[in-house]
Amino acid sequence: MTDAARKQAPVQEVLEPRLQQQVEESWQRARGRWSQFLLLGEPRAAKEGCALAHIDLITRQVWFNARELRGRELLGSLEAVLAHEVGHHVRYPGSLSVSARLRMMEKTLLPLGDYSLINVFCDLLINEQLGADEALRAQLTAIYRAFQKDVQWKQDPAFLFYLSIYEELWRLEPGSLMGAGFTDFSKHFPEARADAQLVAQNLFHLGPNLYTQFLYFVSIASRYVQPPRLDLPESADPLSCCRGEPTPEDWADALTPGAREKEAVRRAVAEGWLDKENGERLVGEKSRERRIATLPGQGTANAEGVPEVMAAYYRLEAERYLLRPPDRLTLGEAVVPTTLDEWELGDALPSVDWLATLSLRGDRLGAVAPLKRERIADYEGLDVPLWQPRVEIYLDVSGSMPDPRTTLNAMTLAAQILCVGAVRAGGWVRAVLYSSETVAYWEWCRSEVEMSRFLMHYIGGGTEFPFRRLGDSVRDQRGRQPTRVVITDRDFDHNYASRKDNARIFAEAAAASAPLVLLLHQPVPEMVARYRGLGARVAEVVELEDFPKVAAALAHALFQEERHVAL
Repeated sequence: MTDAARKQAPVQEVLEPRLQQQVEESWQRARGRWSQFLLLGEPRAAKEGCALAHIDLITRQVWFNARELRGRELLGSLEAVLAHEVGHHVRYPGSLSVSARLRMMEKTLLPLGDYSLINVFCDLLINEQLGADEALRAQLTAIYRAFQKDVQWKQDPAFLFYLSIYEELWRLEPGSLMGAGFTDFSKHFPEARADAQLVAQNLFHLGPNLYTQFLYFVSIASRYVQPPRLDLPESADPLSCCRGEPTPEDWADALTPGAREKEAVRRAVAEGWLDKENGERLVGEKSRERRIATLPGQGTANAEGVPEVMAAYYRLEAERYLLRPPDRLTLGEAVVPTTLDEWELGDALPSVDWLATLSLRGDRLGAVAPLKRERIADYEGLDVPLWQPRVEIYLDVSGSMPDPRTTLNAMTLAAQILCVGAVRAGGWVRAVLYSSETVAYWEWCRSEVEMSRFLMHYIGGGTEFPFRRLGDSVRDQRGRQPTRVVITDRDFDHNYASRKDNARIFAEAAAASAPLVLLLHQPVPEMVARYRGLGARVAEVVELEDFPKVAAALAHALFQEERHVAL
């Protein structure tokens, strides 16, 4: 079956009543192997889009190919097939977030294109647990034997090694699962049997840290992975069965090594499974950049998903340094809530009354059928104070700044912090990114996600601050001047002095804004004094990579009364 066929959406098949009853009985037993309280829907038969069986880790739907099971005389192994899929849902990998972390670790150690050991690693952990039961062990053994003719050891010797682990684990006759390739494989890899014995003996006692187990498995199984070739092997594993791609948020979360990964690397280095250099690659100071380089499509023409992942990463980082911008007191119409109504797709999400929804419909029904409240004027024409912050950001994305899609750019992070803070304070934000050219999101926006995506644009040329746009903004926003923040470096000084009109526009903006803030990296003291003399607030940032200090500088510039802020 081709890769495209395997990944196509399954087409459901209606089973005959007798087989359907067998599926239902097998499903109940399969779930009981893990827990009786799993929130999983009934498994579905697929006549297309399913090799043998798989689980979609996004929808958590289990699919199986009844025709394939019948054709290979494996209907008697249906319970093992279904129990195996439940194992992916419950534990290995359990979530696409864990899957994303495993993929990044593997790509850092084994940059072999699309080839991966993750699925056989997860299958091994699942089947070891299921195989403790003699009946299920017999069913799993039957599955692998039914696919022996599909295995070509020269194409994927790592899979033959994987099968040899089961032979050791379940005390089967050598070659009983490996099939016809056993003799040639053993001659080519005479040490494979000893390695299989080590894995069977040690791997399952290294838990519960999944990453420790993975590093140990990769340290041995990688000896049997062929160098990258144009004809990458298509896995012969009949239980190669996890589907669903991690979300941008999953990938973004995985860009920062977690405590369990760091502990796994420490142990792997101490035990000799990894050398110090590879340990540093996995969790060292430069590990984030290496992980960014492993994102799907990174460095290729098919990298459209990378900005989405990096936007999610900047949102996560902004949470650590979240600031609330100064509120602007304006007048608005007093409103009162009306009666409840059904919320429908297309209605504004803030109109949902979650308190009333949860009280009247509970957490399950309320999550899919929320209630909304419209609000109307209490008295026509009655104005009351409303707090509505507005933040206008000018972000330098010239060649002196790193590309935010390939590394963490401190200035882009500062812009993201301001965007999130403004939106969560109930306000609006808009931004312009500038270099020798500009790209702008100039409509007032209240979406954290949309603005984070916009901030992933990068120009990378010379530096030319858009003073004309700043002047237009001061005129257009007359009567409701926003907080304006310029995030740049000392190149701004050259732009300021290049034309006489620039100084005038800057002075007008400093007088009109609420306030005008310059976040400057390594500024010239004389120019800082001049900007402050015109009424602007300046936050001086010495170390660009010092993210907490960048956030603190912004906080002082926006919230403190004193004009002088130095780090």
